[in-house]
Amino acid sequence: MESKILELFLYKEKIKFNEIVKTLKLRSNKVAYHLKKLVKEGILEKFQNEYSLSKTSEKLIPYLSNKKSPLPAILIRIGNKDKVFLCEREKRPFKGKLGLPGGRLLLGESISQAVKRIMKEKYSINAKFDRINSIALEHVKDKKLMVHSFILIFTEAKTKDKPHLTNIEENKKRIISSDYQLLKNNRYYKIKIKTLYSHD
Repeated sequence: MESKILELFLYKEKIKFNEIVKTLKLRSNKVAYHLKKLVKEGILEKFQNEYSLSKTSEKLIPYLSNKKSPLPAILIRIGNKDKVFLCEREKRPFKGKLGLPGGRLLLGESISQAVKRIMKEKYSINAKFDRINSIALEHVKDKKLMVHSFILIFTEAKTKDKPHLTNIEENKKRIISSDYQLLKNNRYYKIKIKTLYSHD
């Protein structure tokens, strides 16, 4: 219900209560309950009889559609020709497999900032971004069903720390297949991604 209410703000900045009720074709008391909850959580603001997204909730706009979209993920390669720093996945998908260290790209964050933050926060490694090797679209299937999609930004980083490195070929079967492909085929590439700043 709340996601349906929020989807209305994709097309209008301000919406009157009666308009929300009419569009969703629901009882007014039910709509009022959910609107009150969204206002209390600071997602919506109310002025007289109109509702709008709060300034802090404007960032939700790209995610308001009920269509699922790929998640951008940073993957970080630290190591030499044969050995790299890998970690065992604790979450699904690929729980228990070895994979490249990585994480989400946060709102307003540059790729170099993300590399530094992820390595420090998750692995206590002081890393310096070197370059972007490649970008790939990964689709993860469970039997025949597509369950996840990721935009993989495969990066290279350096560190003066001494993390434990794992031999790639000796552990091939334990490494996430897409990570193995990136390690074997995309290491020597170098691409650039421009960071653009725009105003609404």
